[in-house]
Parts: sequence; C-alpha cells; structure tokens
Amino acid sequence: MDGPTVDAVERVDDEMPAPSWVRRRLTGVGGYARRNPVAVGFAAIVLVASALSGALEGAHVPDALGWGAMSLMTPAGWWAAGTSLIVPDSPVDAIVSLILALTVLAGAERILGSARTVLAMVITGLIALFAGATVQLLLSDTPEVSAAATQATVLDPAIMMAGALLAASGLAGALWRRRIRVAALAVLGMFALYAGDVDSWYRLLAALTGLGLGVLFARGVPRRPWHSSSTRETRSLVATIVAVTGLGPIAALVAGGGRGPLSLVATSFAQFDQKIVNRCAAQYARVCDHEFALFVTRGVGPALLAIVPLVLLVVAAWGLRSGRRAAWMIAVGVNASLAALAIGSLVLGDVTFTDPAGGAAFEWALWVISAMGVPIAVLVTLIVTRRRFLVRAPRAAVRTLWSTIGTAFVMCVVVFLLVESLFPRAFGVQPSPADLFVEAVRRFIPPIFLEGFGQTPYPRQGAGLVVYQWTGVVFWLVAVIAILRLYRATTRSGGAAAESSTRYRELLRRGGGTLSFIGTWRGTEHWFSDDGQAAVAYRVEGGVALAVADPLCTAERAADTLRGFAEFAISRGWTPVFYSIHDDYLPAFAEMGWHVASVGEETVMHLPELEMVGKSWQKVRHPLNRAEREGMTAQWTSWRALTPAMASQIVAISEQWVTERALPEMGFTLGGIEELTDPDVALLLAVDAHGHLRAVTSWMPSWRDGVLVGWTLDFMRRDAAAPNGVMEFLVAKAALLMKQQGLELLSLSGAPLAEKPLADGEAAPEPTTLSSFLGWLGTALEPVYGFASLFRFKSKFHPAYRTLYMAYADPVSLPAIGSAVGRAYLPDASPREYVTLIRNLLAGPATTTGGPR
Repeated sequence: MDGPTVDAVERVDDEMPAPSWVRRRLTGVGGYARRNPVAVGFAAIVLVASALSGALEGAHVPDALGWGAMSLMTPAGWWAAGTSLIVPDSPVDAIVSLILALTVLAGAERILGSARTVLAMVITGLIALFAGATVQLLLSDTPEVSAAATQATVLDPAIMMAGALLAASGLAGALWRRRIRVAALAVLGMFALYAGDVDSWYRLLAALTGLGLGVLFARGVPRRPWHSSSTRETRSLVATIVAVTGLGPIAALVAGGGRGPLSLVATSFAQFDQKIVNRCAAQYARVCDHEFALFVTRGVGPALLAIVPLVLLVVAAWGLRSGRRAAWMIAVGVNASLAALAIGSLVLGDVTFTDPAGGAAFEWALWVISAMGVPIAVLVTLIVTRRRFLVRAPRAAVRTLWSTIGTAFVMCVVVFLLVESLFPRAFGVQPSPADLFVEAVRRFIPPIFLEGFGQTPYPRQGAGLVVYQWTGVVFWLVAVIAILRLYRATTRSGGAAAESSTRYRELLRRGGGTLSFIGTWRGTEHWFSDDGQAAVAYRVEGGVALAVADPLCTAERAADTLRGFAEFAISRGWTPVFYSIHDDYLPAFAEMGWHVASVGEETVMHLPELEMVGKSWQKVRHPLNRAEREGMTAQWTSWRALTPAMASQIVAISEQWVTERALPEMGFTLGGIEELTDPDVALLLAVDAHGHLRAVTSWMPSWRDGVLVGWTLDFMRRDAAAPNGVMEFLVAKAALLMKQQGLELLSLSGAPLAEKPLADGEAAPEPTTLSSFLGWLGTALEPVYGFASLFRFKSKFHPAYRTLYMAYADPVSLPAIGSAVGRAYLPDASPREYVTLIRNLLAGPATTTGGPR
C-alpha cells in the first residue's frame, strides 16, 4: 500500500536542522506544566512539605513536628487537617505521592479542569479526614479493634488525589469512567481490606466521596453510551475480582501481616504458622514436625513457594481479561482448592482462636469470611460467568504447554534427587531413598496444602538446602511462563483459507476501497458477516487484530460491519484495531466512542480531469520527455506474461535493494515479490533502448459492480543503473494510459506518518501526545525508510490527499497496538536488525539531502 522506501525514488529538499535535545525537553516540560498547573503545583507542595517535615530523611513526622495528628481526639493544632493532606510519612510515601501527582492527578485535572480539581481535592480530603476521625472515635472502645488502629495518625497526600480521581470519573467518557472506577476502587479496597492501615481507609473514604461528587459534576452533561460488547466489560470485572483476591493477601504479607478485616487469610500463605509453632512449644502434635521444618528452612525460595496460589490467581486474572478458557480453569481450580482447604481445616479442628474474651468470635468470623467465603464467592462468580470465557488455544499450543510443564517437573525432580543424594550430610537425619522421593514431590506443593501431613528429613545447610528451597520455585516459574505463552495462542477463524480468500475476492469485485486489495495477501484472514455480504480483512499480531484497509460493505452497513468485527475480535480475546481506513467511517467510530489517529496520507489522481500542462507539471514532464527521447518504453503486463529472463531481472532488482538495507523488506501494507504474482495485479515496466529492465511498478485493481474503475500503486523498485526520473516516467505513463482506458482514478497509495499540506487559511490541528509521537517517529525513521521523501515524490503529481486513519477503542492498548503494527511491518526482522532500527531511532532525526538521480 505505502509504496517504496526512499531508495526507490529520490530524496529531495533539504530539511531544517532539528532543535537541540535539551530545548525540546524543556519545551515539553513547560507545556506539561501549563496544561496541568494543579498537578505540578501540588507535586511541588508535597516536595517542599516532605523536605521541611523531614519525611525525605525518614524522620517520624508526628513525633518531630506534631503534624498530621488526625485522630481529632487529641489534635496537635489547627494545622493538623492541612498537614495530614500534604505531608507524607516516609521517603517511599513521598516518592509515590510525587509520581501520583504528576500522573493520576494530572489525568484528573485534564478531565475536570483546574478549578474543579482543586475543589474536588479540598472537599473529598476534608470529608474523608473528619469522617474517618469520627469512625476512629466510635471504635476506640471496641475490644475487637486494636488501640493502634483507633489512635493512629494520618499523613497521606494520596487522600485528596484519590478523591479527585473518582470525581473526575463522573465526567470521563464511558470507557474511562468504568475503568477508573473499577481499577481505583479495587486497588483502594484491596489495601483497606487486607493491609488495613488507617491511611488506606481514609483513601477509600475520599474515593467514595469523590464518586458522589463526580455524579454532581456530571449533572446535565450528555453521556455517550458504551457500544462495546458487554462480554468485554464482564471479563474486566471478573478479572479485577480475581486479581484482588490474589494481590490482597500479598499486600497484607508485605505490610507485615496486615490489619485489615480480610488479612487473616494472609497467614495461610506464610512460610510457617507462628501460632502453631508457639503451641508446639507446649504440646507436641504431628503438624509440629512440618512447622518446625519450615521454620528452620525458611528463606526467599520457600516464601515464594508459599504464595504460588496467589501468583496463579494473578496469572489467571491476566488471562481472564481476554476471555481465556485456560485462565478460567486456573482460577476455578485455585479457588476451589483454597475453599476446600479452609472447610477441611474447620471441620478437622485445625483452626482455633484463643482468648474468647478478647474478641475470638469476631476473629473467627473474619477468618471464615476471608479464608472460606471469599474463594467460594469468587468460585460462584466464575461459574455464573463461564460463558464469557470461551477463548481456547489450538491443540498444538496446549500440547506444548503440558510437555513444557512435564519436562520441567521431571528435570526438577531429577536434579533434587541427584543433589540431595550427593550431599547427605546436609541432613540432620540420614534420609532414605523413599524419604528423598517423597520430599521431592513435596517441593512442588505450597506449604498451605501440607499442614498436618508430617515432615520427612530436611537439609539444613549447603547445596542441599539451596536445592531444597528453590526446586519448586523454578518449576512454578517455568509453568507460569508457559501459561502466559499459551494465552498468546488462539484458534483462528474457521473455514479453509482458500475458500475464505475466494469469498473475499467476490465481495472485492462488487466494490471496495483503493487499498482493499491488500486483504488478498498471504497472512491475511477474513471475517464475514452472518449473511456473507460484508467482510473485513485482518491479521493477528500479539493479541491485536489489525483490520487493514476499508471493510467491504455498503455504506448503510458500515457501522454494523465495524461493530460486528470488533465483537468477533473481542470474543476471541483480541484487541480490535482498524488500520489505514478512510474518513468515510469516522462517524461510525465516533458513535462507537472509539479514538482515531492519522497514520498517513493517500495520494489520489482523478484521471478524467488530468492534464499535465503548465509550469507546475515540469517536474513530471521533463523526466517523461527525456526518457522517451532516450528510447525508454513502458510495458504494461502481468507476472504470468513475463518471460523467464524478465522475471529474473525483477527478482534481481528487488534482491539488490534488500541486500543494501540494514533492515529487511517491510510487509503488512507493503507488497513484495510474492504479491506481484497475483493474476489480478498488473505490472508496468521501464525498459531501456537496449532491452534492459530499469524499473518496475505493480498496480492493484479497484472494482465497482464488477467493473474496473482504477489502479493503486504498490511495488516500486529500480535498477541501480537506472537514469534519474525513471519513476516519474513510469507513474506519468501509467496515468496517461489509464486515462485513455476511461478509468476514474489512480492511487499512488499511502505515505506512512505523513501529513498533507495545509490549504490556504487552514490552521494546523492541535497536537496531541500521539500525534507528536508519530511526527517524531516519522522524522526519526526518515534516514532508514524515507517516508517523507516518498511523500514529496508523490506530491509532484498534484494529487488529492485522503487521510488514512487508525481507529482503536482503548488508549491503554496503544503500546500493544504499536508493537503489533511493528511486527506486522517487519515480520522477518532478526534481533540484530531490531537493534539497528532502535539505534537509528535513538540517534534522532538526521538531515537528508540529495537530488534527482
């Protein structure tokens, strides 16, 4: 589609030197500060307050200055409320607060505006402080709540930022409104319920206050409905729930066991149970052997093995987002195991709580809820929503998963047995072969599932202890990586490729865009509507379904076709993206609430009005006339009609170009030799007076109601010895020939990352982050692929410009989309070639000069 790179045409026009790196960075920082004054100002306030209070140096702030004593039972002074909201309580808290201010708060400010952001921060912060202090006061006499929780002071700048973020969600678009609320409340709720520190509860109170404030802000504001499939929303919600149940206990463990109402479950994933160890000091039981062994052999390895169930829940949540059936099965298996374990422990009497007068009944109830109720509730949720998770991997990928896991298990067992047999002195008690085999199997099972099953001899030092601690961790690491790789494999659309291609070509002859023929290329798959009257060509890269060019459908079916393909992609766990589409479809995407970005410009010549006269056409007429005087001829043909000698020359010219490049030939929307062999593709050759091939172009057809209406330029190569202007000669000849045949248009295809010239009096659009990045990328890639030079070459023919767009539903997916587009364009690039490309990008824009060759 996008035509040649710079060496197929000529580099022309000097480029202005780029501004210095420092100047560009300072300009960017200044622009960021002007767009986000509240966020930058609040970050500065937090930084100053951290320095003055000693938080950056690790000082205990309340003891040092009396700031932030917000229990309100014994306030330090009138300044307590203010300092609680701007002073962090540690260096880590200060760094996190600065990062949140410059990212999360800046995002909220862009939605709310500066004035409403300040209002939201003040209102939600003060309400959270006084409501939280009131709750602390009411709970101060409750025996089940520790005195530390009711008398703790609060120092957390994130309180106001949480409130502002949730308030901003009320004015956000449908997609971001749901995403902000689900993600923020899930994270805040997780820390409150599991870690349980007082700051976490204040942040949650501020967020709930901001949620209500956002509703007030949004009164009277028209809402755009969210048109994406409810399947996607359900998957996201279920994935969030599963992720919280996995990350919550981890957060509690990191917080030293946690103090939240659900934190009791965290003790189940520790290396050993301190309560049982203490009880065993007074009275021996079989479980004591196991707990003492864990106590003696504790370390990083056993700690990681203990949280394997939680890690598997997080891994499952990742797959649930894209509807993976394997992730659903993992989540069901882990939650069912945890629920069964909790029920078994309760029935067998392994769970006891002492000191009934101190609140044992309350503690018992919380344990039942966290250890038994949470996994059962998640299990029920997964079963109810099971039809939303039907994306399966191909059988070959499943076989690869199980063979990888099986091989890892066998190798780990062999290594364990071999090392432990070589170092028997590491054991306090001489182990028998049976003991070693039993312990080899136990090394893969998290400690939570082994309590009460006794303990075989264990090593206490040396290599034997290292292998003992890390064998299971290595196995589960391999298993997790294999599962994540399985998520990337998806069964493609049904139907034979040949039949699909035939159906697509039938619709293409009925009518398609100037670039729709790309959908016939190898590696492209096809989606068809239920009635078979609409189609979309796409390819899947890294979980992203790249629909290339305009869909094949009538104008009145455009919106339904776009939605249909999007739902099809989402149902298979892919991210749908439309690439290189025209502005005819922008209204439909606007209705869907999608985002669009310009990715290039197509140049089109309307043949009926074509007249190569006047001074403006001299750059075309001069090489055309000179080539004809020198005996150059243009031959319109096809690959099948070529002589073997001529076909060999075309291959040789193309291979010569490829071998001179540091990077391989591009694909995706750029055709190569293989695309030239299609019987529907035409070739226009430049042959000199001696019969030598000097240049070749290929042309893709466009039909309407079965009638040919135009051609689109694709492949362009020229011989190293070709005279200057040979490409102008071929394109001009093609235009004149097509006009004689009565065709309507000639498309010179698209120039990636190009921007059409502004008309007189037309203002440039407001730059966005994405457009600025694409502009930088196009300039940086110019020395490698010459996109700008290509665009200037096409501009010689005074074409009409048609902007090509990329449409996507979710800005968060842009990194994955960019990676997918890169892999699609460079499918055969080696790691070394990618390094070359990165070096070119890091080198920055280069000045390219040159003239016609």
